Amino acid sequence: MRLSLLPKKSEFFVLFEQHAQNAVEAAEALAKLFGDFTDVENKVRDIHAIEHHGDKLNHEIVRHLNETFVTPLDREDIVGLGSKIDDITDVCYDVSELVLLFKVKSIRPPAVRQAKVLVTAANEVLQMLKNLEGLKNLEPYWIKIHTLENEGDQIWREAVAELFAGSDDAIEIVKWKDIYSLVEVAIDRCEDVANIVETIRVKHS
Repeated sequence: MRLSLLPKKSEFFVLFEQHAQNAVEAAEALAKLFGDFTDVENKVRDIHAIEHHGDKLNHEIVRHLNETFVTPLDREDIVGLGSKIDDITDVCYDVSELVLLFKVKSIRPPAVRQAKVLVTAANEVLQMLKNLEGLKNLEPYWIKIHTLENEGDQIWREAVAELFAGSDDAIEIVKWKDIYSLVEVAIDRCEDVANIVETIRVKHS
């Protein structure tokens, strides 16, 4: 394997942006599934294709890392960013798979609200990563993402409380608690990306 002394200009940052754009597409596809619960199997198949593309992008980041001697960021931060962005996409697909597995008949309103928060958070991640190379104007994005994660937590708490208070069907409760919780995990992964970016900014300040 031939190692280059310096990375190609912006190579890692371009890949991060592509990876984050893919995560946005996964979040939007999940929100579309929840907002228009028809043709479910095809929509889940579309999300799977997005997830598969995300895996390829993450592998590409690792490949470039292995071939580059001097990196623009610490290696653990490059790996961490790639992994957490990939997690956003993976969890979107996992949620869609649960919907199929559980044979869900209709989508509850809190899940629609969660998906909207997720789409907004994923877009904030994308815009933040577009600014990562210059290490400027990052703070407003991570602050917004933290705020969105708190909003997601609140929706999750209210949704679970409503679920237990309003249903005597134990199976339905378990199904929807799992779905709500997994969407919240996707929002949490957006915050994980923000936390890594915040750490990178501190290291380079």
